[in-house]
Amino acid sequence: MKKLMNIAFILPSLKNLGPIIVVKDIVEGLLKNENLSITIFYFDEFEDDILDFGVNCIKVNFFHKFDLSDFDIIHTHGIRPDLYTKIHKFDSFLISTQHNVIYDEYIINNSFFKTKVIESIWKFALTNKDLVVSIGLTASNYYQKLLPNNRIINIPNGRTIANDEVYVCSEDIRKIKDLKERYICIGTCTRAIKLKGHAQIIRALPSLPDFCFVLIGDGDYIEFLKKLAYDLRVDDRCLFLGYRKNATAYLNLFDIYAQTSYTESISIALLEAAAAKKAVVCSSIPSNIDVFQESEVVFFNLDDIESLVQAFLQAKRAKEELEINIYKKYQTEYTSEVMVEKYYTMYKGLINGI
Repeated sequence: MKKLMNIAFILPSLKNLGPIIVVKDIVEGLLKNENLSITIFYFDEFEDDILDFGVNCIKVNFFHKFDLSDFDIIHTHGIRPDLYTKIHKFDSFLISTQHNVIYDEYIINNSFFKTKVIESIWKFALTNKDLVVSIGLTASNYYQKLLPNNRIINIPNGRTIANDEVYVCSEDIRKIKDLKERYICIGTCTRAIKLKGHAQIIRALPSLPDFCFVLIGDGDYIEFLKKLAYDLRVDDRCLFLGYRKNATAYLNLFDIYAQTSYTESISIALLEAAAAKKAVVCSSIPSNIDVFQESEVVFFNLDDIESLVQAFLQAKRAKEELEINIYKKYQTEYTSEVMVEKYYTMYKGLINGI
């Protein structure tokens, strides 16, 4: 009989956010193995919009060490979980998955000094980890330089959209279809924060009179985006629907998916668009270039609005070909099943001393 592998995941919360969704997909895939047991530990409690992991979930206090001696592996996600397993000493194998490139993410909204402080703190939190998992080649190169004494491995994100994610509010459908009767629909499903680069889409719309823009998501940048649309007189072609729990169900309503981020590791939203067989326009940042090629998406240069305009026009012309190519790549390399198999192999290798 195989020995039971006992794994603890430590998360900031159970909230329905990109990195937590990735963990949910990993957990659900791993549980298909009978010789494996999983428990989730988390810090922050939320009443709404939390994910159901289907396993025991235990709230813990950051400042108090929880007894995790029964676990073979402790797998952390986020700066606080990483710090938790640095400050409190554990004898289990320690793994951290880094869902970002720390410097690139924080420099968008912070000074150089503050960004370097955050980077230094996070580096400190990672120095005792047996493995650090990066997401994509760009992130892998970054962490190899940041943590020269750590073992870094690369496991790209994967995402599989469940077949039951089909419900869309009838009023939302009416609003989107009303726009689609007159315009080609550019859509995106991401948080409305500066890092995601949505303002570039709005700035491109005056040069794209046949296009509209639909944003599924909320955040601290939403009012800025609405004002920008009004100032540029394209607000009648912009629809800000706010947060929707079943955001992936809206993908089929878009003609073109836009991923305009200034930085990502591997964008979950981008993989969801690929899974939905969407023609995609995305920023030519290194992490996106790591994932897809020019035959699969249309790239544009960040903050180059003319480049973005031309990218949307190209995506319109080559829509069917792009949809076929991106979906082929997704099926081969970026499903959740592919991702989970790599994590399972990693766990077994760690325990077996490989």
